[in-house]
Amino acid sequence: DSDRVFEGRTNTYINLLEPAASTPVETDDEEKTAVSTSPILSTLQPFIPPPLRPIIANATNTDLEYIPMRDLFTSPSVSFAYERGWRQGFAAAGFPGAEKEFDMAKEYFDPVIAKRKEKNEESVLVDMSCATGLFTRRFTKSNEYSRVIACDYSDSMLTEARRRIRADPEISSSSTKLDLVRCDVANIPMKTDSIDAFHAGAAMHCWPEIEESLAEIHRVLTPGGRYFASTFLGNYFSNVARSEALANGGADLETNLQAFQYFPTTEYLKDLLLGAGFEEEKIKLEVLGNACVIIKCEK
Repeated sequence: DSDRVFEGRTNTYINLLEPAASTPVETDDEEKTAVSTSPILSTLQPFIPPPLRPIIANATNTDLEYIPMRDLFTSPSVSFAYERGWRQGFAAAGFPGAEKEFDMAKEYFDPVIAKRKEKNEESVLVDMSCATGLFTRRFTKSNEYSRVIACDYSDSMLTEARRRIRADPEISSSSTKLDLVRCDVANIPMKTDSIDAFHAGAAMHCWPEIEESLAEIHRVLTPGGRYFASTFLGNYFSNVARSEALANGGADLETNLQAFQYFPTTEYLKDLLLGAGFEEEKIKLEVLGNACVIIKCEK
């Protein structure tokens, strides 16, 4: 929308979620970013019983809708902890570790990128729900991509990602152009058929609007473009789901109040991908360990 102006700086991140009319605050890096009009409530929301969250949010601020699986990761404490033990704990579910997972994704993307290079064309990779830039930094330092666009909903994650990027001397010498963008995966601000490689590491279970998000990914991929993702099967969160039901009087919560998406099976995931527009013969799902799913799709 050409009538809307958004906050952002290219040396921090571009905020494509909140127009500049929102009240900006100074971050630790002395850069501006838009924030919720009730940051204190946003911080306290994880400690409010699920059935009361929408009531308190609506009574306090009509603009605030707390969605746990999305907004948990807006906490600076979670952003701080993400690469300090949080992400490493995923190994219990079968996640192969950052280096191995990066190698798997890069290998899957290689044929698409090679075609671009053969034609002397630029290639673009999106790292969606990039968190602290764990994979963003690896993609950028590989020098395989003309441009890497790292996206997240959380301003605190993007701030931590930028801090880590600045602290990595290899990135400053990379030939890859790197941008950080705050946006919503269910409404990706990119042109149709514009992205060659789309990565989402340990992310899909945190997307409230999963159908819309996958449809958006399919839309922005170029014909022949590839999507690589890792996520959890729902059995990994069985204790969380049980606790939510107990707090809700024994009934399952509505999806937008759950802590995560609880994907029951790989067939369920395949149906989601088919519904997004991917063709069955171009979808590959692999389970690692007891709850890690590796997803590979080509448009």
